[in-house]
Amino acid sequence: MNTAHAVCNYALLQYLPYPETGEFVNVGALVTCMEPCILDFYAEKTMPARVKAMFPRVPEETYTAALAALQTDMDRAKSTVRDPKTCQLVFGELVRRRESIFRFGDVRTILTADPRNLVDALFARYVQMETANPPQAVLATA
Repeated sequence: MNTAHAVCNYALLQYLPYPETGEFVNVGALVTCMEPCILDFYAEKTMPARVKAMFPRVPEETYTAALAALQTDMDRAKSTVRDPKTCQLVFGELVRRRESIFRFGDVRTILTADPRNLVDALFARYVQMETANPPQAVLATA
C-alpha cells in the first residue's frame, strides 16, 4: 500500500423534509480519517436553489435553524476528537439514522492523497455538482 495515501470514510448530508417520500438533496459532507486523525464537516449555510426548487413549501428559516443546530452538534463532536479511535466512534455516532430533516447517507470509503481537503472536494462534487474536478481518489467504493 502506498503510504502517501490515506483511507477515509465519508457520508453525504441529505436534506429530506418529508422522510416518508424518500426524496432528498445532498447539502453537505462529513469526512473522517484515522491517519491523519481528521473529522471534518461542511454544509450549505443557506437553503440552496436546488432545495427550494424541490421543496418549495418548506420555509427557508426551517432549513437554516435546523442546520445551525446540526452545526453546533458537529462543532461539539469535533472538539472531542483526540485520537483515531475516538474519531471513528464519533463519526459512527454522527452518521447513525435519526428522526430529523437532515440525515447522513451511506458511509463510503475513499483512498486519497489529500485527506485535509477531501471534504471540500466531496462538497464540490456531490453538493455543488461540479464534475470538472472530482475527488482525487485512487480507490472509491460505495
